[in-house]
Amino acid sequence: MSGGLVRVGFDEAGLGPTLGPLVVAGFATRSTKGASRGAGSPSDDLRGPLAAAVGPPGVRDGRLEVGDSKKIHTGSRKLARIERTALATVAWIHGRVPGSVAELLELVGVGEFELAEDRRAPWWAALDEALPITSERGAIEAASAQLAAAARAAGITPLWYRADVVGAARVNRELEAEHAREGTKNTWATHAVLRMAKLALDEIDARRFAVWCDKAGGRQAYLEPLHRAFPEPSAGGGSVTLERIGERRDLSCYELSLSGADAREVELGFVMGGDRLDPRISWASILAKYLRELILRAFNRYFIARVPSLRATAGYPQDAKRFIAEVEAALGRELGLEREQWIRSL
Repeated sequence: MSGGLVRVGFDEAGLGPTLGPLVVAGFATRSTKGASRGAGSPSDDLRGPLAAAVGPPGVRDGRLEVGDSKKIHTGSRKLARIERTALATVAWIHGRVPGSVAELLELVGVGEFELAEDRRAPWWAALDEALPITSERGAIEAASAQLAAAARAAGITPLWYRADVVGAARVNRELEAEHAREGTKNTWATHAVLRMAKLALDEIDARRFAVWCDKAGGRQAYLEPLHRAFPEPSAGGGSVTLERIGERRDLSCYELSLSGADAREVELGFVMGGDRLDPRISWASILAKYLRELILRAFNRYFIARVPSLRATAGYPQDAKRFIAEVEAALGRELGLEREQWIRSL
């Protein structure tokens, strides 16, 4: 395995809505310069070295916006702003700007946790919208090249930019299983993030990690979901050691040791406002939000083609009630979809 510390950030978009997917995303980097050890908290070790290509939310000098995603995905150009950073970063890692939503999902999407029927709804087969939507391809390619040049000069390598897009059918199936365990939507969401963290540890060639997840809600104790995500092996071949470092409302931190052939040492924690503290969490949030917006665009196109008077929805509960009522009143039996295929159980 490769040496050096790998830092990974995770965030999700779409936990609260009734319509549209939940998306959990992560971004990992390795640096050949600077600190090689975790510091017990998220690290803002990218914005400085990448300052020639990356700026804070609201920057207007041509650099990519990286920071609190809520301050990026706002205003009349909110899709353009978040698309530019998301696609330039994908191109930084994969060498090209994807030409469609389907191609983007091929590059960054995770399918390990899905069943074949999870995407039966018709809009999942119609993700052919051309990318980029709001920007010139050449401008995104130029921003990506500038980012890659700054990263090379700073000794920063992007390793992993992936997302798990969880549609309504899978949300409903997994929530039902979580409730059977006497869990809640929040415990399910925590497990969805940790499942992605485990995937990153499995796919990235490294022994030492600092993994930080954005904290949603007031939960402070994460030992139980961590033991669930990283159980002891049922047979020989290593062990799992988990130590609590500290648990506070703003930050909960743990050390995870995996022994055996693929031994790993992991500093892992949850932090409030993480996308303002660690650029990797921000980059994850940007990808998660962008993918959710793209899927919602296909979702809205499908229903508006069938009900032309329908207004598009962002999927949040109050407006979702309006959208669902109008769709079902207009289409009735002609809807052709079971409710669990497109509406989340709460």
